This record gives sequence, C-alpha cells and structure tokens, in this order.
Amino acid sequence: MDLTTRNGELSVGVRILDCDHREMAETLSAIRTTVERDEDRSRTAALLRKLAHFTRIHFALEESMMAATKYPGMARHRLQHQRLMEQMKVLVCRYQRGSLTLQPQSLGFLPESHTAHVEKDDLSFGVWLNDPPSANRSRLYTSNES
Repeated sequence: MDLTTRNGELSVGVRILDCDHREMAETLSAIRTTVERDEDRSRTAALLRKLAHFTRIHFALEESMMAATKYPGMARHRLQHQRLMEQMKVLVCRYQRGSLTLQPQSLGFLPESHTAHVEKDDLSFGVWLNDPPSANRSRLYTSNES
C-alpha cells in the first residue's frame, strides 16, 4: 500500500483516519504559521490545545476500531498513543505556563512525530485492515480510492 495519495498527503487507506490525519496536519501547519509570524501566544496555545484534543479523540477512534476488528498490534499501538499524548500534554502545559518558547526551527518535532506515527504505526493498521482476509471486517473503514 502506498503511504501517499495523489496530492502528496499521508494515507493509510482508511478514509476516516486519513481525514483525521489531514485535519491534524492542517492544525500543525497553523501552529507553525502562528509561531513564524510571532502571533499572540494565546492563539498558539489555542491551536496546541485543539491539536491535543483532536489527537485524543482520534486515538480513541483508532483504538475502538482496533478492538472491534481484533487488531493483533493493538497493545503496542495503544502504548505509542499513551506516550504521544503524554508528550503533547507536557508541551501544552509548559507552553501555557510560559516556561516554553516555541521557535520555527524547533517546531519540527511536532510534524515529525505525526508523520512518524502515521508511517510506522497507523500504516500497519491500515495494511492489516485492507488485507483481503480481513476485508469483511474493514468495509466500513477502508477506502478504495488511490
């Protein structure tokens, strides 16, 4: 399965997850823009909170899909979610308290973490869901689009 779509976005072949990943990428881009333009910290903080909230919802959705389809890699994937959410929580708290200053050059870790998780963890789940033997259980989740 190809990880990117025709327009270069990350894809795991699961429509609802791909939409969520696109939303998170757009929020990451907005965070980068607010930092580069040195906009009000409250705007950046709001975007960080939005990203954390949306990520938490997305992870819950993924985990419910994994449980429903008895995904064998669920335990490891859930641990990765917990680690990422803990990092996000610390980042948001430190930024809101003012003990962390974000610079454009130091923001790379946010999109890199997002991309790495999609490429390493979510793609495995997408491949497993799209595998022909699991086709019956994945019909609601997968996309036949290239």
